[in-house]
Amino acid sequence: MSSFDTDKRYRSAVQPASARVRKQRLIILAVASALTVGGIGLAIIALPTFILLYGGMLPALVAFLVDNRPGRYLFRTVGVTNAAGILPYVADSIIYSTGSGMAVSPVASIEAWLTIYGLAAGGWLMHMGFPMLTQIVFEMILTVRMRRYQTAHDALAKEWDLENRSGSLALTQPVLSRF
Repeated sequence: MSSFDTDKRYRSAVQPASARVRKQRLIILAVASALTVGGIGLAIIALPTFILLYGGMLPALVAFLVDNRPGRYLFRTVGVTNAAGILPYVADSIIYSTGSGMAVSPVASIEAWLTIYGLAAGGWLMHMGFPMLTQIVFEMILTVRMRRYQTAHDALAKEWDLENRSGSLALTQPVLSRF
């Protein structure tokens, strides 16, 4: 095999990875450009709403930049919970920005910021905690079913007067190895 063939195989293996990286960079560039242009327009029209949206949606932006797995479930979870925390205050900010100014808007309320960032933190915790809780629940269900089957097996062996040999079902406890 010549070095040309090896080099050709290396390029064919590296190309899809570099294409994905380029595509991801283009997506990030497009999102950043849209956020910049939209942010400038929003800052000119309604500054309190701009501060609330861009300051409040930072956890979702960080989740978008950090999550590179297919499906982007971290971004979806954090984005939805973050948006749920910010939407009521955006509506109030739009209402208050017409006449009252920044002092009355939700931007000045520490309660609003704690709610927004608390819900975003809840999204991060849901993304990290639900797989562990699901595994624990499924292992408990599996243990209960195994005990039920072992009891039924023992009852059948006793009913048919079979000796309890090594072929018996062994009840093994699932190990929570991921924790």
